[in-house]
Amino acid sequence: MKKPIPPSSLLIPAMPAGAWQHSCRLPLPVGEHSIDCVVDAFFAASPPWLKALVALRDKLVGPFGLRRMAGAASGVFRPIARSRREVVLGEDDSHLDFRTSLLILAEPDGKHLVVSTWVRPHNALGRGYLALVGPLHRMIAPVIARAIVRRLAAGARDA
Repeated sequence: MKKPIPPSSLLIPAMPAGAWQHSCRLPLPVGEHSIDCVVDAFFAASPPWLKALVALRDKLVGPFGLRRMAGAASGVFRPIARSRREVVLGEDDSHLDFRTSLLILAEPDGKHLVVSTWVRPHNALGRGYLALVGPLHRMIAPVIARAIVRRLAAGARDA
């Protein structure tokens, strides 16, 4: 499931040298899935335990002046770039910049959802934060990708 960020991704030209990166891919269910459906599923895919983890994160980082992730419908995931088959979301902050890509990738064995992230820390706080969050991200990103695929499969069955 873990793969390099696809060379065709909108993340690649903007990715700083040495950025922390992670990517995972899953087969998409049969049917047509627009990138808008994928983005909607991404924002709806958070399980309750992840929402609780984000709330804990927000409490812990508040004293350091870091931006809250919870609250707004999209949290810190604002649109950065878009194509017909990919949306890049992210944020720039004083301690780090991050980008998350949701990409529908056509491959010989079918279409896949690729969820990729790069992070560029700016200072010791950003590097420390990434050291703590990076391993969790590697576990959470595949969970979110599977939840997106499940939502898309359920939507295809309902259509």
